[in-house]
Amino acid sequence: MAVSGDSSAPDRMAAGNRVSGALALHLAAVHPRTATASLGGVTYAILPTASGESALRVTEEFLARIGTRVPVVIGIGRVAARPVDLPRSRNDADRALRVLRGERSRARFARLPDVYVSYLLMDLADRMAAEDELPDGPIVRLRAYDAEHNTPLTETLAAWLATFGDVIAASAAMHVHPNTFRYRLKRLMEVADLDLTDPEARFEAMLQLRLMPPAGQPGTPGS
Repeated sequence: MAVSGDSSAPDRMAAGNRVSGALALHLAAVHPRTATASLGGVTYAILPTASGESALRVTEEFLARIGTRVPVVIGIGRVAARPVDLPRSRNDADRALRVLRGERSRARFARLPDVYVSYLLMDLADRMAAEDELPDGPIVRLRAYDAEHNTPLTETLAAWLATFGDVIAASAAMHVHPNTFRYRLKRLMEVADLDLTDPEARFEAMLQLRLMPPAGQPGTPGS
């Protein structure tokens, strides 16, 4: 497992030391042959168990023991049957830990399969950010139009998608009259050349909204 203190803590080194010490003491009591080590602000632990459920149980017990005094998140790797499998288990834990550190996460621990889709989105966002040319499409056109005309069309689309096309709920979320929202929805489809009756077009729009946050706002790559 990989354990990290809250990266926003005022004294990250002190917080990390507290987490590392508390984890070592806890694991020594429940698994005397456990090995722990700190590296790069993360504490890693190897538990002598053949069961992933056992690792989950130990994690839950540790978090219950420390409470919320020291904010931590824990990524749990797969069971390593042989020493050669340990790097793969650590990689699993590191990837789960990255998702848990993200702004969208509220969980305190996870295995990679629990957060695999979220990790894939982060990885895809990294790849997109590394490309010289970002993809064009409806979202790019909408944002350009909003920037030029000071309109909320992109926000309108996001609200509509988030409410599964429920105009009443989406308009309430944006604090506008449903008729105003309907007008904006019609206008954004014209501006973006976006057919919202097409499920593939809706999926692509949702994905781009998730992977390409507006400039100046936190997004998946930096999570």
